[in-house]
Formats: sequence, structure tokens, C-alpha cells
Amino acid sequence: MVVASAPPPLNGDAIQSIGRVLPWLARVPDQPDGSEFALGNPAPTSEREAGEAAAALEGKLRKRHESLSAAFSAMTGKLRTEIQSAARDTVIDPDGAGVQALEEAEAYFRSERRGLRDVRRALEESRLPSTHGPRVFDELDRLDRLFFGIVQWCQEIRWLVMTHDGVASPTTGKTFTSGAELVSSLTTQ
Repeated sequence: MVVASAPPPLNGDAIQSIGRVLPWLARVPDQPDGSEFALGNPAPTSEREAGEAAAALEGKLRKRHESLSAAFSAMTGKLRTEIQSAARDTVIDPDGAGVQALEEAEAYFRSERRGLRDVRRALEESRLPSTHGPRVFDELDRLDRLFFGIVQWCQEIRWLVMTHDGVASPTTGKTFTSGAELVSSLTTQ
């Protein structure tokens, strides 16, 4: 009989891994730097070419959303629950590497949202909106909403970890009667 072992306790390494894997999952696989969509050069000159370009971009946007959305959905609630249920006297991320990775993931997705706005602006300036644009714009909006949700989630998880670890961190046990006394103790140590 095989007995399933309990999952390892939550720690900064696990949070760091999640912070690093989210941007990796969001990368565009057919782009050298993985961060932007090719709009096509030269620009489409016919209605047919515009339609093909729109369909290709729509497909890339949809695929990018689907690949990231499934993984993100699986991670969100589980990590939040684990942090909230962690023992209050346990420091989850003692070296801050998990929090730093979440900050970096947040910065990545903020940058990607700016990139999506640039794509939108370029498409609006092209002939695409009058021909085949609505579906592409719907996919852009859907991906932007996902990226926005990831940014918010990264912020929430970072603050949960920092708050949890701040409560769990040892103190000197010393109390101060005034701000001046506190500042004085900081400068004499």
C-alpha cells in the first residue's frame, strides 16, 4: 500500500518559484525575446492580408491567455490559503526571495500590459478596426484583464507574506513610551 506524503510546508522558495514561473508561462513562444507580438512587416496591403493578420494575432492572443490562465487559476487560491493557514510563529520567507520574485513578476506583467496598449494603439491606427478588428480587440482586452488580475494577485500575496512574516519575526520585547525614545534606541544600536 502506498501512502501519500503530505506536501512540503510553504516556504520562500515555493513562492519564489511561482513568482518566476508566471512570467515564463506568459512568454510568447515564437518571439525571440518572448515579450511582444509581431504585427507583421510589411503591413497588410489587401483586405485578405488584413484578415489573415487579424486571425493570426487573435489566435496568438487567445493561446497566450489560455496557457497562462489555466496555470494562474490553479495557483491563486491554493497559495493564499496556505499563507493564511501557516503557523503564526513560522517565518515563511526569511530571506525575502519569494517577495522579491513576486515584485519582479508584478513588474513584468505591468510591462506586458503597456505592451498590449501599444499593440492596441498600433491596431487602431491601422485598417484593422474597420475590417477584422473586433475579435482581436476582444482578445487584447481579455489578456489585459488577466495580466491586471495577476498584478493584483502578486500584490496581495506579497503583502500577505510580509504581514505574516512581520508578525512572526522575533522582537526585542522592549517597549517605548515615545517616538523619540524609539528613534534614540535605533541610533544607539
